[in-house]
Order: sequence, then structure tokens, then C-alpha cells
Amino acid sequence: MKVKQSKQELLRHLHDHLMFLKSSSESFDNGHVGEAKRLAVTIRVLFHDTKNSKSLLGQLKMKDGTGYLDTSFNLDIKNTVSHLGLVGTKATPGNASYYAFLSRKVPGQLNKYVFFPKWWNKSVLKDNNKNSFTRRDIILALANTDGGAHVDPKLDSAYAELTRNNSVGISFKKDDQYHSVKDVELHTVRQITYEVVTSIERIINKMPSIKFELRHL
Repeated sequence: MKVKQSKQELLRHLHDHLMFLKSSSESFDNGHVGEAKRLAVTIRVLFHDTKNSKSLLGQLKMKDGTGYLDTSFNLDIKNTVSHLGLVGTKATPGNASYYAFLSRKVPGQLNKYVFFPKWWNKSVLKDNNKNSFTRRDIILALANTDGGAHVDPKLDSAYAELTRNNSVGISFKKDDQYHSVKDVELHTVRQITYEVVTSIERIINKMPSIKFELRHL
């Protein structure tokens, strides 16, 4: 026999998971980019539905019919080179790295709210092998197979090429040698997290009863 969790208990979980996202984001921003694995697991809990488990936001009826912030650049399917939809690159002497845009307004970004299915399943990254990745692809790969909640002995080949072999093809030159810019998937998750936190807080502010209950947990 199983006992259904109350709305109050679900809201406590929501409060906790928002705190998880914020604390892991702060740690990520302080240089611990591996925190993206924890961010991916938390986002999976919030959004991912299966036959055997239901997303937290789905149980709270806060997932469908509400808008989620899309800060990406649209993918041009005619573009034959790699596409970075949620992150930029920055160079320093002898090095280069990705960075999440967060609240920065970059020309060309959409910065609009869209319904969950469109947001979750939109391609936000493409490599030079013509493999494209949605938010769902990146979150679930990191959470389910690449160190978030599980470490699988084998990875999807396209994801492995992206994360291990620099299939986006972005590099920098140091001492007459080219070096790959690493962790595009981790910085992409950081930007997805910014979208998630911003979106959920917006939803809460539009639901006075939920806002009141969260304040009085």
C-alpha cells in the first residue's frame, strides 16, 4: 500500500529543489562546474515524467499551460557549422571557455516565454556532425548516464562525441597547439537552470495561494 503525498508535502519538495538549484548554481559560478550534474538531476525531478514516476511540477499542476523562459538563439537548419544556443565563448590569454548568458541580454536571443513542450524539446545545441541536442537530451543524458544520478558504462555516441571529443569544434591556440574548449554541456545546463528558476518563480508569483503556502512552510 502506498500513501499519497499531500500538496503541502509537494510544496516542501518544490521549495527544497529551488534551494538546490540556487545553491548549486552559486557553487557552479564559483568555479565548481561539476555542480551541473546535480543541477541536471534536480531539473529531471521537476520536469521528467515516465510510466513509473511523475514530475514534481506535474503533480503540482504547474508544468503544462504555463510559460518557460527561452533565452536561446534559434537554430538555423541551413547552417552547416556548430550552433551554441544557450552559451557564449570568452577568451583570456592562453585559454578560452564557455559561459552561460544568465540574465545578460545578447542580440538575437529570444527572451520570451513558451509552453513547456516547445521549451523542453527545442534544439539548443548542434555539433559539426549535424547532431542536435534539446534541453531534454542534455538534462537526461547528464542526470541518467553521465554522473548525475547514475554513471553508465556506455554513453550515447552523439553525446560522447559532444562531451569527450569536442564535436562542436571550438578550440583555442596556446604554444602553437590547438586545445579544445571543454564542458559545453555543463555551461548549457547552467543556462537552463537560470531559465528554470526564473520561470518557476514567475509561475509562483502568478499563483497567490501557492505563493502564500510556500512563504509559510
